[in-house]
Amino acid sequence: MSSTSAAARNAAVNAMTALLNGGFLRLYSGTPPANADAALSGNTQLAEGTIANPAFAAASGGAATANAIGQDNSNDASGSPSFFRMVTSGGAAVFQGLAAVSWLGSTAYVVGDRVVNGSNQYRCTVAGTSAASGGPTGTGASITDGGATWAFEGPAVGVIGSGGGPRLVAGGTFSISSVTFTLPAA
Repeated sequence: MSSTSAAARNAAVNAMTALLNGGFLRLYSGTPPANADAALSGNTQLAEGTIANPAFAAASGGAATANAIGQDNSNDASGSPSFFRMVTSGGAAVFQGLAAVSWLGSTAYVVGDRVVNGSNQYRCTVAGTSAASGGPTGTGASITDGGATWAFEGPAVGVIGSGGGPRLVAGGTFSISSVTFTLPAA
């Protein structure tokens, strides 16, 4: 069995997160590329937040939490965020992950919308209006929520504040409350 010491994980996390000093967090719609090195293909940039310098606090236990990420007071385009990229000040991708907004009751969702409910992330597979309360729960591939159907995608990575809806609106605002990067021990 192999493992990495906390000191080594902290050093690696600090080196990676330092690349983001003064960089940007960008939200995109469309199919996420295979990884952070893959080129964007038909994706629309919906919004961009400015990352602080320094970008993250010092790592502890192989994890680092981002310092303030400035909100975008004028979103670039309208759409459902499906993934994010954290990029250097020069635009080189460092991290990529799925993006989701908080689940809302009695809200119309379209196929591909992503939400966080509790500590889990879900993707809408059948369009419809969500139930008045509760939202998707569990880990199934066909979770009924009012008239919408959801598929479990995994533990939530982060939640995007979109100003009260499942999609970002051009000229509107979005905010990120927190971002944590963790390098597992094994």
